[in-house]
Amino acid sequence: MKKTRVKIYASFVNDIGPVIRWLSLNKAISKSGEPYEVKRGGYAIEVLSNIKKKEIAKLVKDKFGTFAKVF
Repeated sequence: MKKTRVKIYASFVNDIGPVIRWLSLNKAISKSGEPYEVKRGGYAIEVLSNIKKKEIAKLVKDKFGTFAKVF
């Protein structure tokens, strides 16, 4: 399967760490970059996914609810 880039958004930089750890433990991502600040006042990070974007969004929403979003 082709690896795709996915952006994960969170309100605080501290919320991104547990999301990345959870996704890597579930072998959903293979590589992640550094968090950066976005114009809306939150933080985002780009990751390379091993699974489809919808499946990553489902994993994040089930575990973290509204603390993080997948774009």
